[in-house]
Amino acid sequence: MAMGIMALADKLDAYIGCTFMGLSTIPSSFPRFLGMQGMHGKFASSMASKEADLIIGIGVRFSDRATGNTAKFAKRAKIIQLDTDLSEINKNVHADVGLVGNLVSSFNRIYERVDRLSNPAWHQLVEGFKSRGEAIAAEADRRSKAKMPPKKIFDIINELKDERTVIATDVGQHQMWTAQYAEFGMARRFASSGGLGTMGYGLGAAIGAQVGSGDKTVLITGDGSFGMNLNELATAVSYNCPVITVIMNNGVLGMVRQWQTLFFGKRYSNTVLERKTDFVKLADAFGLPAERVETPEEFRAAFARALKHNGPYLIDAIIDKDEFVLPMLPPGGSMDDIITEKKED
Repeated sequence: MAMGIMALADKLDAYIGCTFMGLSTIPSSFPRFLGMQGMHGKFASSMASKEADLIIGIGVRFSDRATGNTAKFAKRAKIIQLDTDLSEINKNVHADVGLVGNLVSSFNRIYERVDRLSNPAWHQLVEGFKSRGEAIAAEADRRSKAKMPPKKIFDIINELKDERTVIATDVGQHQMWTAQYAEFGMARRFASSGGLGTMGYGLGAAIGAQVGSGDKTVLITGDGSFGMNLNELATAVSYNCPVITVIMNNGVLGMVRQWQTLFFGKRYSNTVLERKTDFVKLADAFGLPAERVETPEEFRAAFARALKHNGPYLIDAIIDKDEFVLPMLPPGGSMDDIITEKKED
């Protein structure tokens, strides 16, 4: 179906955004693909949905994580919603047209009935959003004082992995950085707990994805999430599953701490862990190789070794506790309220 969606985008001179759970459906390299939209979405994807005059939603529930404040979502747009479940139509946002049934059949009916369009003004507007989003990311990189900014980790992963590599995540900041920065060339290469948001999901999911696909799998996790189910390292070692675990270790529960910083006056409660767990020694006890890294250069060398290793491997990547996931919509906010930079004290 991805090919059909890309063909429709070309036919309508349209752009494609996705929800968190839609990641890896469309190749990251497709020029019309803007990436994830919403609370921690790409700037261009969120702003394009705000300015669109037509949105075709395929199998999406328009949750507030994708829309922000639903009362203010896409006020200029007519919405066509396709779903297999009647109860999803109009559940969160008003759909001008609701189509219930097989998604492929419904989509094909739409494709057959639309004319080829050209809209230079829309193209110029969205390309401007893309340029602004890139400038925001570049400025954040420039201002970062961290030795190893999260984006650098993903730049290296994207460069060294192949398109068959599966990426799984746990839940937290690392999960949203993955959604923002990880690149996918094939469908079904992403596994993450996007509904219930279950910390501890990642390692078991990564092992399952590796066994199911037969391909090298990378688990992106945080020190908080990883601690909840790390016993499954024994399974990875016992079955020699080539799962590379990358712990983005900031010593805190980063997502909740980020909210406490931005919206609760830095009143930190139960988010600064300061645990003494040595994940490298722990990995050794479970029987897999591991190393700790603190710079992009060290990470590059470690990740290259992990890719060559025939079996599980763990990398404890130390990052700064004050790195934020941005852009961000504040709770209850709309696309007009996007936070694009961290204000210095």
